[in-house]
Amino acid sequence: MTSLPAPTPRPRRRTPLAALVALAVAAALALLPAAASASSTQTSIIQDNSTFLYGAAGALDPDLAVAEAKLIGADMIRVFITWQSVSPAPESRRRPAGFDVGDPDSPGYLWGAYDALVDRARANGLKLAIVLSPGIPYWASEDPSRCPHRIGGYSHLTLSCMWKPSPALFGQFVKAAVRRYGVTAKGPYGGLVSLWSFWNEPNLEHYLWPQLQRTRYGTIDLAAARYRQLWLAGWRAIAKYDPPSRGRVLFGETAAISSPMDTLYAALCLDEEGNPFKGRMRTLQGCGKIQRLPIAGLALHPYNNFAIGSVFTRSHTKDSLAMGYVSRAHRLLDRAARFGRIPRGRGIYVTEFGFQSSPPNPFGDALSLAGQATAINEADRLFFGDRRVRSVAQYELLDVGNPDEFNTGLRFADAKPKPSLAAYRMPLVVTRLGGDRVEVWGQV
Repeated sequence: MTSLPAPTPRPRRRTPLAALVALAVAAALALLPAAASASSTQTSIIQDNSTFLYGAAGALDPDLAVAEAKLIGADMIRVFITWQSVSPAPESRRRPAGFDVGDPDSPGYLWGAYDALVDRARANGLKLAIVLSPGIPYWASEDPSRCPHRIGGYSHLTLSCMWKPSPALFGQFVKAAVRRYGVTAKGPYGGLVSLWSFWNEPNLEHYLWPQLQRTRYGTIDLAAARYRQLWLAGWRAIAKYDPPSRGRVLFGETAAISSPMDTLYAALCLDEEGNPFKGRMRTLQGCGKIQRLPIAGLALHPYNNFAIGSVFTRSHTKDSLAMGYVSRAHRLLDRAARFGRIPRGRGIYVTEFGFQSSPPNPFGDALSLAGQATAINEADRLFFGDRRVRSVAQYELLDVGNPDEFNTGLRFADAKPKPSLAAYRMPLVVTRLGGDRVEVWGQV
C-alpha cells in the first residue's frame, strides 16, 4: 500500500487586517459545522472514478484514496456506473442470447469494481451517489447500426455509443442496479446509496445524440425529449423495485455550457422563456401528455468553461450555468413548479465541480496552485450563501496528468499534494466588507 505524501502548507489567503483575523478565527472555529467544504445543511460530494475504483498506478491505492476522502471532510462519493462497462458484449449490435438486462445476477454483468467501492465507502462511513451513465452497449441503441458514431473533435470517444439509447432497456438497467445497490437490495452491497441520478451532461453531444432537429415549426430539442424519457423509465424502475429511493433521484446533471437552460426547460416541456410549449411544438417536443416529474432536486456541474478562471469569471451567454450564474436555476425551478412540471421546494445539487490548476495544465487562464486553493474556498463560501444549494462538490482527488483532460485534483497525478488539499480540508475565506468591517468564514 502506497503512503500518501503529506499535504503542503496552506497558501496565505486574502487576509486584510491580519491581527483581527487571528482573533476572529479562534472564536469562529468553535461555531463551525463539522464537515469540510459544506454547510451543516449541505452534503459534501467528491468524485474520482478512476482513483476510487482502481487506484492510480504506482501512486495511490484505492483503499487509501477513499480513506482520504473521509479524512478531508467529504460526506459522499459520487461514482459513474457506465452502462457499457458493466454489460456483456458491449460492442455487439445484438443483445447476448439469454441475457436479462433487469437481473443483476444475469451472467455477463460485471459489478466487481463497484462492489469493492461499496465496501470501501462503508468501511469509511461514506455514502454514495450513483450516476447510471453513458456510453451504452451498442445493442441498447434504438438504431445500433449507428454505433459507434464519431463525434467531431472528440477522438477519444469514438469507441463509445451515445446514439438513441432505448428508454425501455435503460429502465431495465436501472432495475438491475437498484436491485443490487438500493436500500432494499437483499445482497451485501445494498443500503449505502443516498442519491441516484441518470445520465451525464445530456446537453452535450458527446453524451447524448442526436441533439437537435430543425423543422418549419421551430427547433426540436431531441436530447431533452429523450432525456425526459430516460429519466422517467429509470425513476419508474426505482419506484417499483426500491420504493424508499423514489424520492432520491436527481434530475439534470447538465454541463454549464452548451445551452443547459434550454435543455432543462425543454426536458420539462417548457420553451426557452420558461413557458409551456404550444401548438405543433408541444407535440413535436413529445409533450402531448405532460407528467409531473417527481425529482429530488436539480443536479448541476457549474464549472467555468474548461474549468478555468476563478469564481469571478463572467459568462457571455444567457443560457449557461457556470457558478456565477447558478441563480438562473432558481428561476427554472420556480417556473417548472409553477406549471406543475416538478414538485415545489426542490433544491439545487452541485454534483460535479472544480478548478483546473497550472501546473499541470498549460492554459493561460488556468489558476496557479495557490489560486486554485483560494478559488475552491471562495466557491464554497458562495455556495454556502445560497439557501437552495443542497450539496457542494469536488471533482477529482488526483489529476489525470493528461493536459487535454480536466486536471482539477487536490493532488497531482503522482499523488503529490497541491495546496488545495489542505485548503479543501479546512476552508477559510476573509473578505473586506468595507470600512473596518471584515467577514471571516471557514469550516473544519
